Amino acid sequence: MKNVMVALVQILIAALSALNVRGVEGSGYCLPPYSSINLCDRTWSKIFENGPTGAPLYGSKNDLKQAILRGAEIRVLMKEMNVEPSNMVTHTFSAGLDNINMRGDNICGEILSHISTNHHESHVDAHWRFFLPCTTGSVHVAMYYVESADFLSEETLKVRIAWYAKEIQHDLYNNRPLYAHFLDGGSTVGSKDDLLDAAMQGKEIRAIMTDRGYAFPFQVISWSSSDRRVAGQSNKHLSQRYQESDILYNTGTPYMWFSTWTTTGRRDSSRWAVGGVTNRGRGSDYVSLQWFADPCWRHVYTHDNQGSQLRGSRESLVAAIKDGHRVRVAVDNRAMEAAFIRVKNGHVSAYFLDEMSTKGGEGFDKFDFTTDTYFKFSTAHTTGTFRQYGHFVRNKTNTVNPSLTKQQISWMIDVKPWETILKVNDKGKVTWGSKVNVKNAVEKSAAVRMAIQFDTTTGTLYLSADNTKVPTTGVDVDSVSQSVRVLGDRPIGDFEFELSPVAFWVFMVVPTTGNVHLSGWQMGRHHRFFHLSVPAQISWFANL
Repeated sequence: MKNVMVALVQILIAALSALNVRGVEGSGYCLPPYSSINLCDRTWSKIFENGPTGAPLYGSKNDLKQAILRGAEIRVLMKEMNVEPSNMVTHTFSAGLDNINMRGDNICGEILSHISTNHHESHVDAHWRFFLPCTTGSVHVAMYYVESADFLSEETLKVRIAWYAKEIQHDLYNNRPLYAHFLDGGSTVGSKDDLLDAAMQGKEIRAIMTDRGYAFPFQVISWSSSDRRVAGQSNKHLSQRYQESDILYNTGTPYMWFSTWTTTGRRDSSRWAVGGVTNRGRGSDYVSLQWFADPCWRHVYTHDNQGSQLRGSRESLVAAIKDGHRVRVAVDNRAMEAAFIRVKNGHVSAYFLDEMSTKGGEGFDKFDFTTDTYFKFSTAHTTGTFRQYGHFVRNKTNTVNPSLTKQQISWMIDVKPWETILKVNDKGKVTWGSKVNVKNAVEKSAAVRMAIQFDTTTGTLYLSADNTKVPTTGVDVDSVSQSVRVLGDRPIGDFEFELSPVAFWVFMVVPTTGNVHLSGWQMGRHHRFFHLSVPAQISWFANL
C-alpha cells in the first residue's frame, strides 16, 4: 500500500510539473489553475506577444482572449515604438486599455489618455495622440487638438506588442462572471444580490458583451435602493471602424461614446463629436451582459456627514494612500475611483472626473443620460463635504450650478501590493531607490503611481500614471509618465479644496528628473492658460 501511495504522489508531481511547463511555453502562465499565490498578490503576467507583422513571439492569442473572457485587466507594452511623431528616438511604452474589442481571432484595445510630448514636456499647442494597438501588430494613431473638434492627422504604426493580464479569478480556468443576464434582464449566471453587494462594497466592476466580443470597465457604479437595480457607466470609448483584420479609429465621423448599462438589460447611449458641440445621436436598447467584480478592494474608513468616524480610521486611509494605494468611495448610492487625491493636514480630498449626468427618479430610465448631457465632476472630503460640478458636453464653458452637501462617505483601498521604487527631491537628486527601478517596472508593464509635492499649501498629490515610456536605446535611464486627468483646483481652509471657477485641465508630464511639466488648458476652448516646468519632490510606486 505504501508503494502505491508513493507512486500516486510521484504521478501527481509529474502532472503538476508538466502543467507548469506547458504554462510557461504555451500559454504564458507559470501558475497552476488553482494558484497558491494569494489572488491579490498576483503579478502582471505576459500572456501574448506579437511582432510588428502580427506573428506570435510568445504565448497564443487564444490565451489572451480567454484571460479577457475571465474578466482580467489588460495592459500593453509597445516596444521600439515612435511614440511621438517628431521624435527620432524610439521608446518602450506602457499603458492600460480603456476598452477591448475582439474581432475574429484578433484583439484590439483603445488608449485614450495620452498627450503628444516633446522630450520631457507636452507640445506648446497640445493635442491628443490616441493609440489603438491590435494583435496584428498595427497601432492606429489619431490626433486631435485638445478641447477642439479639429482633426490633426492619423497614421498606422507596425509595432512589437506584449500583452499583460492581471487575473481576478481564483481559478485560472474559470470564466464564470459574478452575474450575467439576458437582454430582458433574466438571470443566466449568479445572483444579482451578489453583484449589488460588490457594488455597495465599492468593488471595481468590469463587463463583457460576449456576443460582440467587447470588454470594458465601468467608471461609475450606481444602484437603486428601491428595486436593487445595478447600473454602470462606461465613458471611455472613441468611435471605431473596421479595416480587414484591424480596428481603426473612425476619423471620418469621430465621436465619444458614453454608455450606461443596467441589470434589467437596458443600455442607454449618448454620442458626441470629439471636442463636443455636435450631438452624434443617442438612443436606448437592450443587451445581454456579463458582470465581473475585482475582489481586491477593502473598506478602510466610513465617516458621517460631519466627518466623524463610524467605522475604520482616517489614519489607516491616509497611510494606505501614502503607500501608493488607489482609492474608491461609495457615496449617495454610487461608487467611483478617484482620478487623483490630495492629502493635507491629515485629511483626504478625492476627485472624480468620469461621471455623466443621468435622469434620476425611480422610473425604468432612471440611469439613462440626460438629453443635454453634461460631465459631472465631484470631490469628496474626509470632512464629510461632497462637492459636485457640471459642464455641458455641447459647450463646456456652460455650467450647471455647483452644489455642496454633507454626506456619509465610505472609503476603500485596493489591496494589491504597491512598492515604493524611487524618490527624488526637487533638485532631481535620488533620495531613495533608483531610476533603474522605474525603468525595470515599466518594461514589465507594471501599473505606476506617483506622489508629488510642490509646496506645503497644496498638500501632496497622489495619482496614477496614464502611460509611461522609457528610451529603448542609449544609456538614458530616465522614465517619463503622463497623468492627463487632472483639473485645476484651489485650497479652501485647512483641509479641503474646490475646483477652479473657470474650469481647466492640467496635463502633467512627470519624468524622473525632479521636474514636473504642467500644461493648463481651458475646458471647452482650445486656449492655453500656462505651459511651464515646476520642481517637485516625487515618489514613484509600482504594482508589478
